[in-house]
Amino acid sequence: MKTADHILFFDHECPLCVRSVRQIIQHDQQQRFAFAPLRGETAKEVLSGPQTPLRKANSLVVVENWQSTDRKFWTKSRGMLRVYWLLGGQWKLFGCFSFLPRFLGDFIYDQVSAHRHQFRLRPDQEIGPEERFLP
Repeated sequence: MKTADHILFFDHECPLCVRSVRQIIQHDQQQRFAFAPLRGETAKEVLSGPQTPLRKANSLVVVENWQSTDRKFWTKSRGMLRVYWLLGGQWKLFGCFSFLPRFLGDFIYDQVSAHRHQFRLRPDQEIGPEERFLP
């Protein structure tokens, strides 16, 4: 696998989050994203200093250009919209919705996030190829 440009931290115990990651992997043909648990070792390393509070966020965290000094951090609705934008192709259309007021997108994101463990989804046995995941 080529080195991913971006990393997505997610709640690996959340069936909805795991399914979202699986869907992103299916559409990330150029392998732009790597994935890691929000409470894992990679998160401790990358989300440090001023970004330390992001490890406790009730949100996905997208780190754009994660291996450079020009990192950008995205959470909640902006994070999800940024994923679509970075996937490119037809998905870029969804990324265009980032022009909407953040409070509106984050309100919806927070409602889903607050109840995500209540969804009656079976946990997936396998999320995706092991080489796409960091500890």
